[in-house]
Amino acid sequence: MSKKAEAKKEQILQSAKAVFGKLGYSKATLDDIAESIGMKKPSLYYYYKSKELLFIEAFSQEWRDSLSRIKRIADQEPNPHERLLLYIRSSLRYYQEIVTQHTISIRVLIETRVTFQELFRESRGKESNYYASVIKEGISNGMFLPCEADRVGYSIMVVKDLIQFEEFQRADFHKLPSIDFRKIERDVLFTIGLVLNGISSRVDC
Repeated sequence: MSKKAEAKKEQILQSAKAVFGKLGYSKATLDDIAESIGMKKPSLYYYYKSKELLFIEAFSQEWRDSLSRIKRIADQEPNPHERLLLYIRSSLRYYQEIVTQHTISIRVLIETRVTFQELFRESRGKESNYYASVIKEGISNGMFLPCEADRVGYSIMVVKDLIQFEEFQRADFHKLPSIDFRKIERDVLFTIGLVLNGISSRVDC
C-alpha cells in the first residue's frame, strides 16, 4: 500500500474512532464514517469491507494494550489459582467497559458473536495459552494436580464465552433493557472456581 493510501487509511481510522465514540457501535454506519471525511461509501469499501472490521482495527491496539496491562497486574499475584480468577474478573469488567462505552446493543452482541470470534482468533489463542501456562505453573509447584493444562485452559475460555452468550440470549429473549454483567461475573467465577477446585491438590473437608 502506498504512503498516500496508508495516510488515507489512518484518516479513516481516526474518523471511525470519533464516529463510534459519538454514536456508539450499534448506531454508527459506514455512511456516517465516510461522510465525516468527505468520502463516498464505495471508496471506503476499498479499505474496509465491513463495519466490524473497521471497528476492530480502530480499537484493537487499545484493547491489546489494556489486556496486556490486566495480565501484568494479574501476574503480580503469586498464587496461580487466585491469579487466574483475578485475570478473568478483570477481563470481564474490561469487556463490560467496552460494551458500555460503545453502546453495543444486545442484539448486535448476539448477531456478531461468530464474526468477532473469528476476527479475534489470535487473541483467543493467547488467552487460552495464558490460562494453560498458569495452570502448568500450579502443577509444577504442587498447587494443581497433573492434568492436560492446554485442554483445561481452552475449556476455561469456552466456559467464560458460553456463560456470557447465554446471558446475552436471556436478556434478548426477555427484552431486558441491559445485560446483567454482575450476574455474568458471578456465574463465570463460580463455574471456573469449580474447575480449578477440581484440579486442586488440596482437599478441603
